[in-house]
Amino acid sequence: MKVILFCQNAYAFGILAPIRDVLQEQGHDFLWYISGKLLENFPYKNEDYTVSTLDLQLYKSDAIFVPGNEVPYYIRGLKVQVFHGLAGEKKGHFRIRHYFDLYLTQGPYFTDKFNELKKRHKNFDVIETGWPKLDVYSTEKNRYDFEKKAILQQYNTDKIVLYAPTFSPSLTSAPYLVQEIKNLAETTGYVILIKFHDLMDPKWIKAYKRLSNEIQNVLFKEDKNIIKSLIQADILVSDTSSVIYEFILLNKPVISFKNIADKVLWDNSKSYTGLTEKVLDNFHFDPHAAERAYINMQFHPYQDGKSALRMVNAVKEYIEIHGVPVERKLSLARRLKINSMFGKPTKNPFVGEKTNKISAILITYNEDIHINAVLENIKFADEIIVVDSFSTDGTIEKIKEHPNVKLIQRPFLNYTDQKSYALEQATNDWVLFLDADERVPDRLRNEILETVNSSKPTADAYYFYRTFMFKNKVLRFSGWQSDKNYRLFKKSKVHFTQDRIVHETLVVNGESDVLKNKLVHYSYKNYEDYKGKMIKYGQMKAIEEHKKDYAPNFYHFVFRPFYKFFNHYILRFGILDGKKGIIICYLNALGVYSRYKELKRLRNLRE
Repeated sequence: MKVILFCQNAYAFGILAPIRDVLQEQGHDFLWYISGKLLENFPYKNEDYTVSTLDLQLYKSDAIFVPGNEVPYYIRGLKVQVFHGLAGEKKGHFRIRHYFDLYLTQGPYFTDKFNELKKRHKNFDVIETGWPKLDVYSTEKNRYDFEKKAILQQYNTDKIVLYAPTFSPSLTSAPYLVQEIKNLAETTGYVILIKFHDLMDPKWIKAYKRLSNEIQNVLFKEDKNIIKSLIQADILVSDTSSVIYEFILLNKPVISFKNIADKVLWDNSKSYTGLTEKVLDNFHFDPHAAERAYINMQFHPYQDGKSALRMVNAVKEYIEIHGVPVERKLSLARRLKINSMFGKPTKNPFVGEKTNKISAILITYNEDIHINAVLENIKFADEIIVVDSFSTDGTIEKIKEHPNVKLIQRPFLNYTDQKSYALEQATNDWVLFLDADERVPDRLRNEILETVNSSKPTADAYYFYRTFMFKNKVLRFSGWQSDKNYRLFKKSKVHFTQDRIVHETLVVNGESDVLKNKLVHYSYKNYEDYKGKMIKYGQMKAIEEHKKDYAPNFYHFVFRPFYKFFNHYILRFGILDGKKGIIICYLNALGVYSRYKELKRLRNLRE
């Protein structure tokens, strides 16, 4: 059986790892899918993984285990919902989005409700298995006892309190409990563990980190898996978070604030006050022990640590009976939503013989935020070469984590010189030359492979149109709508002109063409970063023009920047990009002004 472990958020790692263990034990093949935002923190990089849905199409899986709410309809395989929590009262937990063929439920409470929905929709099945994330309660329940004992001795106390609120802005208690947490820590001396969801508002992360710096026995936990903290804690403080049910299944008391469940079977406060008193009462009297027993029976009655095993076996047996679905039938609206989240399916994925190899080349300097993503993105190439100008921000260390990448460090003179040198290092004739802030989408990757391996390529060099990203949003106009550059070409047919030191020019001794699909360009990180780029490019352009003995005057300082702004903002429709358009067009004009300011400075030095 071939299985995809599908991760949209970091919480999926702890849910899917037990399933991965069973797959390994039974000898099945598996492939992790992780969204791009998870790449830096993915804990299993020694296993097969991808960030590409094209790879998922090519993998031809039999089953896809999904702890999230969405999965691409066009990926082959039984689409299996394994859930990301136990909070049945949360909006959307029982919403049928029609993405899944099979729901593997945690306990009778969930099974009954999904069976009712099955009768109505008639397009999925339900099997109760238990939840794999809780298998660890059986295997590791006593694993952290020694460490817990050491923590209690260090802080001279006998209790650990865990504060783990939801991130949801309308439900979270984080804005209201800072002082209450502080009072609890100071009054009782208990160790307070603070564990936030990955999506918590950074403002509250900062506030609670500040609190942990001020008070010794408040510890802010940044590890990704909350299981360790759940096992070590003696009581949980939360609000409307599914972690409440995970904790209750350890048979320990819970205090929540303004929980929205229809039936709250633990200590729930209607106001954000009295935390210390509630903690002490629950430790001394434990008034909700009977309710916890009911929750254990209804929500997750499995204590054997074999929920992941039941899931894998259930899927195998289901496929034996029903076969493997090729894709999930969805409404147009649902298909469009999936396409916007994961990209459109790649039509006719290239699976032919690779008759020509590709060398992918980058030149880099301080590309820490981009380097892992771009190297992951171009690993379809047969050779990857990075020429780095002695980066100081961690770029080098990250490159060295990719064993198939050839790293060369070389001083930077100018762009033409560095790119000409890098091009010489390629051992294959076909070269894909990218910047670190560029990405090849799946459809473009497929087109590249089809083009390079065609028996009759249409050209010796290919332009790529580029989609400019303003942070993580598309900039549709502002002059970028027609932006294109040579990115794929035959090494034997090209060279860089030596009279340009910035915005280098590729000379092609042969035919040129344009590929249909666009490259994605993440050039704009923030205002200051892009401003720095424009000023730098302008100054380097000034060096070129200084050699030509250009003399700037009023026209260059006033009219040229104004026309640059007017051209991009009005004539090239930057006005339709709203605030983004104003920012980009202004900074592009600033680059022109910086060019002539630097040119004037250079001429003054010469005189």
